[in-house]
Amino acid sequence: MPIYEYYCSGCNTIYQFLVRGERKEIKCPKCGNGNLERVMSQFSTASSNSKSDDDLAADMADIDENDPRSMAKAVRRMADDMGEDLGPELEHALERLEAGEDPEKVERELEEMGFGEDGALPSSAPGRDPGLY
Repeated sequence: MPIYEYYCSGCNTIYQFLVRGERKEIKCPKCGNGNLERVMSQFSTASSNSKSDDDLAADMADIDENDPRSMAKAVRRMADDMGEDLGPELEHALERLEAGEDPEKVERELEEMGFGEDGALPSSAPGRDPGLY
């Protein structure tokens, strides 16, 4: 019995639905919108070379918080270890840090673009409902 994910533009949320047998009409569990868009599900893979928390902590021990190049190198290393695509905006920000630009200036400009303090995507990115419908 497959689980499919659907995006509701009314709620800006992705919901998971368990589909049994014949496909039924899918409606948003929050707002009742019947015009949901099926989206590609997220997935992750495990690899034999994945690092433990202790390994990751050891990698971060050599970061010089006063050196933007060191900070950018650490972020790239974490993204590579986790298999994450940073996207063009964060990629550009890292290139600026690697060039030695002031980290506070880069951070301010990212916040102006809608990125949060934690580097999260702008709030226009859809949320994910944890339920299964």
